[in-house]
Amino acid sequence: MKKRVAVTGFGIKVPGGENNTDFQHHLISGDYHFVTRSELSPYGEPLLFGEINGGLGELDGREYRVLPRIAKLAILTVSEAIEHAKLPVTDLADRTGVFFGTTMGGITSLEDILGIIGKDDFRRLPVYCCGLVHNHTLASAVSSHFGLTGRTKTVTTGCTAGIEAMEDAIMYLQNGVIDTAIVGASDSSNNKATVFGFGKIKGLPFDQGPEAAGAPFSKHSKGFILSEGAATLILETEEHALARHAEIYGYIDKVASNNDGVSVNGQDLSGQRMKQAASAVLDGRIPDYYNSQALGYEANDRIEDIVSRDLFGHGVPLTSIKGLIGHPFSVSGLAQIIASMLGFRASFIPRTIRTDQYGYEHLPLITGPVPLKNKEVLITSHGYGGNNACVYLMKE
Repeated sequence: MKKRVAVTGFGIKVPGGENNTDFQHHLISGDYHFVTRSELSPYGEPLLFGEINGGLGELDGREYRVLPRIAKLAILTVSEAIEHAKLPVTDLADRTGVFFGTTMGGITSLEDILGIIGKDDFRRLPVYCCGLVHNHTLASAVSSHFGLTGRTKTVTTGCTAGIEAMEDAIMYLQNGVIDTAIVGASDSSNNKATVFGFGKIKGLPFDQGPEAAGAPFSKHSKGFILSEGAATLILETEEHALARHAEIYGYIDKVASNNDGVSVNGQDLSGQRMKQAASAVLDGRIPDYYNSQALGYEANDRIEDIVSRDLFGHGVPLTSIKGLIGHPFSVSGLAQIIASMLGFRASFIPRTIRTDQYGYEHLPLITGPVPLKNKEVLITSHGYGGNNACVYLMKE
């Protein structure tokens, strides 16, 4: 029998959730906050963005200038997760692994560095420039900050990267190689390169007005809201967690991932591969609801509709938290897991906000506060390049 994998702590930093307490408050209240910016789009078109409020504390100091923003956001969520898990850092030795995912890596730093290189200004180029743009700086920065010397890996499989980093960690846990895993994701790509790229494929609504994006399950929505953030989970084998008398917030019962095999620039619009991944983790079970990655982007939302229809006959309630947090790429899946675990603890289902449900009126979409005890949740995630990832999350 495979070892059960328990979640004993978590931390988050996303728009609409600067920490666990703040995130729970906004999930329940439905209050959200996005900013409008026009300097990043090709012709000054206004777009909505999700941004982290305020500074990053000591990580804004000069000694941390060698780290990209994604690493700093990650470190803050790791700190919260470790404290939440009541896990002494001194106990995190060689049998602790660090597994992080990112979609865009240090692309914001890369954009800045290319601006310097484009002017042939070699003297102004920072000596630590390589670390600012290397994707693996993400996980390695976490390990170096906390003095961890075990397995340290960065996964870059698009927006599914957070869940797929967790999938890797679980294999190490279940095979007895490690006892504890720090699993996270971080992305911060509110920059011209990302805006131009996703605008080109009509993922961002340049000519529709800022409010035309980020409404899950609405055909009025013409794209997603580009967002930043980070999230971290502390995973332990159940045996290890119980031995140290840790509080267990939930169990990662099963994870499955695959690829559409269609195109690096496209998706399997039939939804067959997402259904396959979801079926693999469901294993014949019916969850209390499912927490989808629907983000107001037509292709993703349509696939989630197909999953609801073909696997559940539209009989299982579903939701999306993207109206609250925007789309922070690799962070999405882990943020969905944390939202659902907060719902386990406080007996609520995270609702879908900022949607009129136009074109999806047939879906059993949760749009109002639902105080309901729930114990089992399906999590779905899509990734650029055709990756799909699903998680079956259990309270006990």
